[in-house]
Amino acid sequence: MVLKGWAPQGRILKHPSIGGFVSHCGWSSVMEGIKFGVPIVAVPMHLDQPLNARLVEELGIGEEVVRNKQGILEKEQVSSVIRKVVDEKSTTGERFRRKVRELSEKMREKEEEEIDDVVEEMVKPCRKVDRYNSEDMLF
Repeated sequence: MVLKGWAPQGRILKHPSIGGFVSHCGWSSVMEGIKFGVPIVAVPMHLDQPLNARLVEELGIGEEVVRNKQGILEKEQVSSVIRKVVDEKSTTGERFRRKVRELSEKMREKEEEEIDDVVEEMVKPCRKVDRYNSEDMLF
């Protein structure tokens, strides 16, 4: 698929045929990769991206493409890391997929807890109103 402009990254990542995510490793992209349970091929450029790429490796959810001494990406290295991360038959690829799925599940659980907490805070004022007798209420 070739798109002009922004791609619907979330929609793409949640598609069941996606086996890996080649990412510059901006924070939002890393979080979306985890959210949708997709292992990451890290290709950082600048700012926070190199640090985020290291985190991806440390968490065991992907691997960084190492540049040559001149700082250039070589096609053999890119291809090698993509195969390593995406290959369904390799133990390394399976390890990445398992770990990112675990983190994805934890993220969803945490989101649900936080949503429950927000709902509870929103319901508190309603409970206070329920304590009053409707005859005492001025409208």
